[in-house]
Amino acid sequence: MNEFIRGTCDEMCPKAEIDLRIRERMVHFFETDPDAGAAGVPDRSRMVKEFTRSAADRRQPKPWEIRTPRMLLETVHYLLTIVLPDPRRPFHQRYEFIFDRMRAIRQEMVIQNLSVGEVLPILEPIVRFLCYSAYRLCEAPIAEFDPKICAQHLQECLKKVLRCYEELDGDDLNRFEMERLYLSFNIGSPEATQSTLARYGASEPELRLHITTQLECHRGNYCAAIRNLLRFSPLEAAVASLQLPQFRRRMLQQFSIAYQSRVQTVPLEWLESVLGYEGRERTCLADDCRHYNLQLVARTDGTDAGNGNRSWAVKFEKAQFDGQRCALQPRKVPRIEDVLDRCRNISRMLLGGFYG
Repeated sequence: MNEFIRGTCDEMCPKAEIDLRIRERMVHFFETDPDAGAAGVPDRSRMVKEFTRSAADRRQPKPWEIRTPRMLLETVHYLLTIVLPDPRRPFHQRYEFIFDRMRAIRQEMVIQNLSVGEVLPILEPIVRFLCYSAYRLCEAPIAEFDPKICAQHLQECLKKVLRCYEELDGDDLNRFEMERLYLSFNIGSPEATQSTLARYGASEPELRLHITTQLECHRGNYCAAIRNLLRFSPLEAAVASLQLPQFRRRMLQQFSIAYQSRVQTVPLEWLESVLGYEGRERTCLADDCRHYNLQLVARTDGTDAGNGNRSWAVKFEKAQFDGQRCALQPRKVPRIEDVLDRCRNISRMLLGGFYG
C-alpha cells in the first residue's frame, strides 16, 4: 500500500530551494524585489516553488519540502492577484511563470493525495486561468505560447475537476460552471457530449444552451453553433471561440459543394454574417477565403467598389477548395474581447468564477 506524504511547508517555496536558487542565480524576475533600487535582487517572500520533473532515481521528497494544502491555495491566490496583473512584463511572460508554478502545485496535490474538498478550491482557479490564457494568447507566435501544451494541461485539469465532483457528497457551487467550461473547451466533441448527457441528460437547465450547441455541431449546423457560443458567459465564449477557425473551414468546404456553380457567386457580405465575422475581424474574411484557394470576384450588381466585403463575392467550386490547408490560427473575437476588456478585475473573475 502506498503511503502519501503530508506536506508541512508553510511558505510558497521551501527554504532549501530558495537558498539553492539564490546561490545558483536561478531567481525569476517575478521573484525579485521591485523596490530594491537595483535589478535582480531576490525577494524570499516572492519566491514560488518551481516545477521539477519526477524521475525514477529521484529521492522521495521530505514533508518540509512539500507545501500544505492551505499554502497551495494561498500560492494560487498570490499568482493570480499579484503576478497576473503585474504590468512590468508582457502577458506571455506572466503566463509562462504562473503556468510553471501551477504545475508544481498540481504535482504536490498528487504527491499528497489530497481530498476532493482540498483539491477543488485549488484546481478550479487553475482551470479558469488556463481558459483565459488560451484565449488571451491565441494570436501569439509559437515562440511565446504553445497552444497544444496549454490545451493538454487544461483538458487534464478539467477532467480531474469533473472526477472530483463525482466523488463529492452533495453539490458544489461551481460544478455547473466547470461543466460548461468543459463543454465550451470541447465544443463539437462527441466524447464531451456523451459524457455530459450520461451525467445530466439533455434537459438540465444549467447546461441546456451548451448541450444544444454541441448537438448543432454534430448535425453540422455550425452557423447555429457560432450564434449560440456568442451567448455563453465571457470566459466560456472565449475558450469556445478557439474552435471558430475549424467551424469556418468546415462551413466553407460545405459551401464549396452546396453552392458550386460556374456562373453564380455568393456575396462576401452574406458569408460574413453566417461565418460570424464581426467588427475588426471582417477585414480578414477575404484573405481567409484565399487561404483555402477560394476564388474572389468583383460584384457586378452595382455595389460600390472599394466598399469592403460588399464589393466582393466568392465563386464556389468543389475542386477549387484546398482541403489540405489547415484551419487558420484562432483570433480574438471583437465581441468577446470588448466584454473581457470591460471586466474590472480579471484576477477576481478567475478566483471567484464570475464576471465583474
